Amino acid sequence: MEKMLEQTKPTHPMRIRSRAWLWLLLLLPVLFAGPLLLGSYLTSVFVIMGIYCIATVGITLLMGFAGLVSLAGAAFWGIGAYVTGTGAVQLGISPLLGIPLAVIVSGLIAFGLGLITRNLQGHYFSLATLGFGIVVNIVLIEETEWTGGSSGLIGIPGLQAGPLQVSGDAAWFVFVWIAAIVCLILCSNLVKSGWGRNLRSMHASQAASEAMGIDTGRYRLQAFVISGMFAGLSGGLYACYMGFISPAVFHFDMSIKFVVMAVLGGLVSVWGAMVGVLVVTLLVELLREYVPLLIGQASSGGSIEVIFFGLLLVLMMIYMPNGIIGIFRSAKARRRGETP
Repeated sequence: MEKMLEQTKPTHPMRIRSRAWLWLLLLLPVLFAGPLLLGSYLTSVFVIMGIYCIATVGITLLMGFAGLVSLAGAAFWGIGAYVTGTGAVQLGISPLLGIPLAVIVSGLIAFGLGLITRNLQGHYFSLATLGFGIVVNIVLIEETEWTGGSSGLIGIPGLQAGPLQVSGDAAWFVFVWIAAIVCLILCSNLVKSGWGRNLRSMHASQAASEAMGIDTGRYRLQAFVISGMFAGLSGGLYACYMGFISPAVFHFDMSIKFVVMAVLGGLVSVWGAMVGVLVVTLLVELLREYVPLLIGQASSGGSIEVIFFGLLLVLMMIYMPNGIIGIFRSAKARRRGETP
């Protein structure tokens, strides 16, 4: 039965892969020209967008295909950032080694948490990940010797290999977005594989999937680990780009932000992560610019952001459950005379 399930909706992995890499090659000139067209400020904003995109694609994989709502995105993001930052500042480990180490450590911790929460369903799983995120944030604040405490960790070096280094917003723009697009391509191929189809079937009906012989616990654990590794990679890049990290950045609010980005972009496609990141980040920039003008208090911008994210998430789940990508897919299906 499992083989029958994997044979449904056949795909051609090699053709998908070659077409995706072709798109990446075509995008390279755009990436190199981007900083020249955007200016210094927008280039730095787009660097942060690319870093967010890598973390959000893991959330999209987890929510949209495994059916698990994790509120620990900021925790794994912080783990990746602090493994890279602490390794560089305290132990002298090059970020070129620190970032892969951050990915491995984030994956191992996700594996441990996934084993503990393997039998939890629905909101029980979400609450467990929320608690884990709170614990991680407390550890980052209290372990002042290694993390710098609430004051943060400074002096994190950038990426450098001999004479080659990623220096300046323009170089970071190209580097981060190549990394983000590669992650999106890999994740897209993953969900179109037999493993991804089994994951989607598990999302649709866990009982039916188990009846077909699919080990749903193993699949959800694997998806959780992959999501944690993406977040760890994103956190490591964030630490090297900023040169400074603080526990305040890796708070629960950031987990909600990742979820909003994934939902707004559309959980029906991993590419929705990129769309959600672009839209939410641009909306946040508009909020930061215009809210103080409207209410006359610049310090209220952070609180307004949290309220905005909460309202946006509720409205999206009610009126646009498939996100922006879902709207285009539904319109395309209607033009073809198919059921969206």
